[in-house]
Amino acid sequence: MVVLHDHPAAPQVSVEANAGHHHRRLLHGYLHKTSNTLCGIKGYASLIAGHDMVAATSEQPNEATVWANKIITEIEKMEEIFRSVGDLTKPRQHPDLGVNLPQLLAEVFRACEAKFLNLEIISGSLPTGELLLPRADLLLVLTELLCNASEGAHEPTSRVRVEVTAAVQLNGRITLCLKDNGCGMGPELVAQATTPFLTTKDDHLGVGLTRVETLLDMYGLAWALRSAPNVGTTVRLEIAESEWEAD
Repeated sequence: MVVLHDHPAAPQVSVEANAGHHHRRLLHGYLHKTSNTLCGIKGYASLIAGHDMVAATSEQPNEATVWANKIITEIEKMEEIFRSVGDLTKPRQHPDLGVNLPQLLAEVFRACEAKFLNLEIISGSLPTGELLLPRADLLLVLTELLCNASEGAHEPTSRVRVEVTAAVQLNGRITLCLKDNGCGMGPELVAQATTPFLTTKDDHLGVGLTRVETLLDMYGLAWALRSAPNVGTTVRLEIAESEWEAD
């Protein structure tokens, strides 16, 4: 099963000059305003839970405490969603220039191996080039993809190997390829991989690939996802402009 998410190259312009900036600013305002309300509700629920715990005469919390704690749990889930979506409403910056690409990627891979302990990242030779997006956004994209690879282990305790290679395309752009040996996804799940909040995992937001797609779209960068059960998942994405033309 192959799903392509390729987009035509777009000029690198400031998001401030893009009409889409106004929609993101409006969404950011809504999220900020609603977050304040949720924070207040969470505070009231915490007061109720704390008061009733003190007033309870038995070891078991009373009914009001139980419901107050459920309210707090649901609000914390919504806060996590708001944080995840809120990241995408911030104004994007121009791509960082003069970045040592191989060094940056090595640092990202080391950080992800430290964060996701079941990951083994094997990286081949990586070309130099100028980033087509800010390093912070590249870090977010790669972290999301490697998090997905980590969670795709065949067993909770098994390791996942991710092979990283790079190539210079005919258009002069550097494409990074991340290929893992995880459990992979079936055709139906692959077709819906970027659908927001769709997930098969408990306590999982299901916005990882949505964030990846959204960020790459903002910079006019192409990407592709391939996956199959018991085979693994491969992701290719444009990240930089090569200093050399492809042969």
